[in-house]
Order: sequence, then structure tokens, then C-alpha cells
Amino acid sequence: MRRSALAATVAVASLAVLGGCTPPVPDVVTAPAVQEPAAITQTQVDRIVPATFAELAAADEALDASLLTARVADPAATIRGVQYALSEAGDEGAVTELPGTMQAVYVSAEGVFPRIMVGVSEAAEDSTPVVLMWVQEDIDADYALVNWAHMIPGASLPAMPGTATGSNQLPLDTDTLAVTPEQAVNDYVTLLTEGSGSDVAESFEADTYRERLFEARKALDAAAKKGDGGFKDTIEARLDDTFAMATADGGALVFAPLSITSRLAVKNGATVSISAADKALVEGDLKAAVTHTYSDFVVIHIPADPEAKPAVVAADHHLVRVQAK
Repeated sequence: MRRSALAATVAVASLAVLGGCTPPVPDVVTAPAVQEPAAITQTQVDRIVPATFAELAAADEALDASLLTARVADPAATIRGVQYALSEAGDEGAVTELPGTMQAVYVSAEGVFPRIMVGVSEAAEDSTPVVLMWVQEDIDADYALVNWAHMIPGASLPAMPGTATGSNQLPLDTDTLAVTPEQAVNDYVTLLTEGSGSDVAESFEADTYRERLFEARKALDAAAKKGDGGFKDTIEARLDDTFAMATADGGALVFAPLSITSRLAVKNGATVSISAADKALVEGDLKAAVTHTYSDFVVIHIPADPEAKPAVVAADHHLVRVQAK
């Protein structure tokens, strides 16, 4: 997790690569008879995934985001471009490894746009599988990779319909679940904003993404106070870019991008300090404040069982901007 600090940089573990046990990915299962046909076939999936990773490989080798065109779109393209800049500035681990072999692929049922395809990768060494989301904006557009998140250690994904039938995309206000996807996302944003003492904390299963966010916030707030300043996270849901996909048993997977703005400020002539790599991204001259902007991605499982709690099963914290303000 990239965060600013005072004279000494506060070391915080990255959310980009989460260690721990590799969670199982359930086999796809036969969908209920009410399912619509899948929007794309397995043959098309077998073309989309390699084409995406070929484009990524070329851009990664050149550290050039302009090579991300047909198969990688924003916010993924912006995130990758920032990682390239950090890598060129000396951050050897900045470019996230995205395995190109999928354990499972879930596709939307036909009949709705924009529609999504979701892949679950093999796990890279010392990491967990990555959940990747592609979006097709309209019938004439290519499926483009728009986001990814590593699975939470110990988390598991629900069974999903196979590519022969596809999964229904659900409206965010659907009444078929104990909690709507929109409410689940908004409640989780409230939890992230208010911290572990939030009234909605008990509404979700525990996850390491928010634990690390809270740990970093505590450390950075303490660092800011040494300069008579403060630290604040502002977190917003991007519901217009959020999708919900039905699981095989009547639950849902919700794919939710979040915008996080983290500002650290000091007083009395003190100057903020950030990592050498992050300095390559700074807009303006660092003085008494710095703002880091993140484009995060979380995947929330809403169980079919109304007594079970929603759980964040994958999440990543992606730095996209650093401003001296």
C-alpha cells in the first residue's frame, strides 16, 4: 500500500500481492434451466484471454502504456501505466504479475450491454489467484480487461454457471438477495470510511484488505500528528462501473471499483516525505501536504443464504496519482 509519511517513510505491506494460502476455485457447474444462453462461447473466450495477455506482455516489456489499446482499457490501462512509471523510477516490484492461465472463466448471459467476462487466474509464486474482469461495451466492441484484484488469503469463490449458459447480470437494486449489490457496496464503503468501529462492521466477514487499510491509516495519522497535522482517507463507490453476476445457487458476485483519496498534511514548517519511486509521479512541489489517489477494485460475494454475511473475496489497492496538495 503506497502511502506518504513524514521524514521517515512508514513501511506498510502492499495490498497488490497478498501472501498466504491459495484459496480453492470451485468447478463451474450446470446452470439452472432459467438461464439465458451465454453471451460468448468457449472458443471466443479462448481467443480473448491470449489476445489480452499478448497485448499486456508487449506493453510490459517496453514499459509503454500506449501499447495497451484494443484489449486493455481504463482503469486497467491507467493503473498499468503508473506501474511502468514507478518501475522506471526504481521500484522493482511495481508491475503486478498477472498470470495468463485461467482456472475458471465466468461469462454473462446474452441480452445485456455492457456485459462482462471474469477470469480467475492460476496463482503466481507467493501470491493468490487474480480475479480479472473484462467488459464489452457494445456489440461492436472488443472485450477489454478493465480491472483485477488478488483473492483474499483463505477466501473462496462460489460455484458459477459454465460458459455454455452464462450467468445473469443482476441490476444493482435487485430484490432477489437479502442485501442488494448497491447496498453491499455502499455499506462496505461506509465501513472503510469509519473504520473497524463502524456500525456496519459486523455486517461483513473479516478480510485482510480493510485490515491493512486501517493499519496504514493509523500509522500515517500518527506520523502526521508528529507534525501537528492529520491524515484522511476519502472513499467513494463507482456504482456506474459496478457489475453484479448471479452465482449458481442464487447469490451474487459484485465487482466494484472504488476511488480512494488519501491526504496527509503537516504544519509549522514541516515538509512531507514520500518514497523515491512515488516522487516520479508527483504533480507540483512537495511542501506541507501530499495526496495519493487510488483506483481500487473489490469483489464481494453476497451469499444466497440470507443468514450468511457478504464477504470481500478479492481486493487490490492501485495507486494512480500523486499530487503535492
